Amino acid sequence: MMKTSTLFFSVILLVQFYNGFKMVAQDILTLPQLREDFLLFRTALEEAHPGIYRYETKSSMDGSFEAIEKELHQPLNQQEFYKILNPVLAKIGCGHTKLIPSEDNDFMYYYNTETLFPLKLFLDRNKAYVRYSYDTGNKLEPGTEIMAINGIGMEEIIHGLLNNLFSDGQNQTFKYYELNRYFNALFSNFYLEEGKANNKFSITYKDKKRKGSMELDAISSQRIREIDAKTENSLPYELDFKNANTALMTIRTFWPNGEKYNFEAFLKESFVEINDKNIENLILDLRGNEGGKDAFGSLLLSYLVNADFRYYDKLVVATNEKFSFVDHAQLPEGYDELKALITQTEDGEFRWEHNGNLTVQTPQEHPFKGQVYVLIDGACFSVTSEFCAVASHLDRVSFIGEETGGGYYGNNSGAFAIVTLPNSKMKLGIPLMAYYTAVKDYEFTDRGIMPDHPIRNTIKEVLTPGDEVLDWTLGRINKK
Repeated sequence: MMKTSTLFFSVILLVQFYNGFKMVAQDILTLPQLREDFLLFRTALEEAHPGIYRYETKSSMDGSFEAIEKELHQPLNQQEFYKILNPVLAKIGCGHTKLIPSEDNDFMYYYNTETLFPLKLFLDRNKAYVRYSYDTGNKLEPGTEIMAINGIGMEEIIHGLLNNLFSDGQNQTFKYYELNRYFNALFSNFYLEEGKANNKFSITYKDKKRKGSMELDAISSQRIREIDAKTENSLPYELDFKNANTALMTIRTFWPNGEKYNFEAFLKESFVEINDKNIENLILDLRGNEGGKDAFGSLLLSYLVNADFRYYDKLVVATNEKFSFVDHAQLPEGYDELKALITQTEDGEFRWEHNGNLTVQTPQEHPFKGQVYVLIDGACFSVTSEFCAVASHLDRVSFIGEETGGGYYGNNSGAFAIVTLPNSKMKLGIPLMAYYTAVKDYEFTDRGIMPDHPIRNTIKEVLTPGDEVLDWTLGRINKK
């Protein structure tokens, strides 16, 4: 089975599994309806999620489920119900688990999509700064600190949103990546009430130690998409030579697009050229790469090592039994047949042993033998973090930047069960495989890959032209 990236999985949820019913968000769910949906929600997670107790104990998760039951004491609309369920999913510590309440094509933009906060913010720890405005009439300067929105302090807002965002283990960098990318949507989902939002936002701000307040006009999700699309780079892979001794390889995704780009051919041609030029230093830029096809991670690593290596230690599933919630679920094609191939170990663990990355991996005939510097950030997730973990374990590369978003010891992903809650119509995406990388003895058992040379972005770096992480790396190479 192929691992499914976060981005691709989102598209699957929003497009492929549309069931023809769009719930009116203001519809009120009765207590029996809420309890029926919650029971299915809990049952599906406990039966199918292979990593539900990977970072949290069963007693801890049981306590969270029981707390939800106590909150279900009055009728709720869909958004109110979503806000109750979502933090429990976040507690699992699985960045691939999703709860999608909307049927439209705006991933993350679920509620109040015509009345969204109009500033693009950069959130750094407990503070928020203006990057730019989606409204050309707004004159706030980039770098202005936003102190509060609608009377709610930014520290409170950021803390609340972090508790609703998913990441592997106790990692925070992926959460901040999502927070910076989707703040406008997240604020709307968790801090604006459906049907009660208006066209104005009140803010307090601080600009050059001078405080002020103002009202801002709301904007639509379509406007946000139009502006943000201008900053996106569409090329998935690039190779550049910075000087006679240094090459820069940028890989923005491991998701295949065979019709337009061929990743295998790109790697083969790139490393032939790198070796022909006698390049001594390779900078591998993986920032912003959320993952994709797992075979591509091990393929890339095979160009950087000169000995056989192991990539995955094991792939674990929750059970080989039929799910009790199958009537409410969209399962992978041929799942019943695939289920028969699951094996059980002597200690009772259920494993999937039909993945090429479980076998011993062989290096390329002419691998690169020079110095490798990998640029990482919180968006390095799924396949990207797996590659980084094994490369780190083999002590083959140096990492520069921020902690990866994906866990060092693996993740839960692969195939998915998409469970539709019958009354609210929300869709719960449950990864069916727990991936364990072939690594050991790492200090941080519930975190991502830590950089050897940490460089944390601040608002100053975000607003300054250039690339501090790349410049630092080039400077280090030149000193050597």
